Amino acid sequence: MTSKFSPKTIQQLDDNLEREHATIDIFNQAMEDNDADTAREVCEFVINDDETRNSGYSRGWQFHCLKWLTAHYIVRWQNSPDDSEEETIALDGLMESLWKHKWLIGSLPCDVSLSQDDIKEATDSMSTLYKDFELSQAMVYKARLEQNIYMGNVADAKKNFAKWQSEEKDNMSDCDACEQNTLIAYYNFIGDHKKVEQLAKPILSGKLTCSEVPHTTYPPVINSMIQLGKLDEAQEILNDAIELIRESSEHFLWLMSLMIQFAMRLNNQDLALELLDEFSNNIVKSIKNNHFEYLQYLIAVAPFNDEALIAARGLAKNFDDRNGNRHYQNQLDFLFTPPTLH
Repeated sequence: MTSKFSPKTIQQLDDNLEREHATIDIFNQAMEDNDADTAREVCEFVINDDETRNSGYSRGWQFHCLKWLTAHYIVRWQNSPDDSEEETIALDGLMESLWKHKWLIGSLPCDVSLSQDDIKEATDSMSTLYKDFELSQAMVYKARLEQNIYMGNVADAKKNFAKWQSEEKDNMSDCDACEQNTLIAYYNFIGDHKKVEQLAKPILSGKLTCSEVPHTTYPPVINSMIQLGKLDEAQEILNDAIELIRESSEHFLWLMSLMIQFAMRLNNQDLALELLDEFSNNIVKSIKNNHFEYLQYLIAVAPFNDEALIAARGLAKNFDDRNGNRHYQNQLDFLFTPPTLH
């Protein structure tokens, strides 16, 4: 059966919310029609953006697509004749689906509609699949570590970091730049900012790069430089980050919200306002399906808009209620609650 899916038609829609609704409708119709080719193309489109995760769709919808895609290729592989072209196609698709678990599972907590049980079930499924195909658990522990960072759980982050580091690498392991990037995110999260400064050098110099590096490396590095009191260096890195994000695809646009936050923390309100004026409309269009990215945008706008601060506090509470702590509410208190004089 020929696929009825047209990525070009989806891309012509006005914003990512419309695109998500449209892809869900097409997928559901494909299920009714028993049209696996269309369903497969929808799922691959929703998950992929060149060589990285498509940032335009909610993690919950993406994981639904990834589950379907993985099951689809497993069935095709199991039912294909040995040493046939179909077996090769199915196995290649299955291995690619297992690879894509690394893109998605670690960031599932960014979708506040997913419960802790949902996230655990997805991660356990990844672990089982990797065991079934005799793959290292290193990327599973790395995904758990990334989840811990998003959920503000320092104790579990330290445990999963140790497990990640102790596992043998294999063909599913990330490249050196991505591995270094996660090390930087971890040490920033636990407050070892000197370690971040050291680890960031090969990335900031351009020695280590990847499709998302240094883009996603900049936020923890800038934060660490601010925490170390190296404000001039932080501003220089911020300027580099802004230029790179400005020149990059929509996939990285949400990072500009963090750059605006850093500009304010560096007492550069003029730069923050300039960035808001230039990017605000496009940021909003790009993050409509992403709760974590929307929270970061609200925090960026909050110094200039009381309603944004109220909305940020509400969304932060939703995250914290799911996560079982006050991680995001404490961040907002630190940024926006005036100090008490005694």
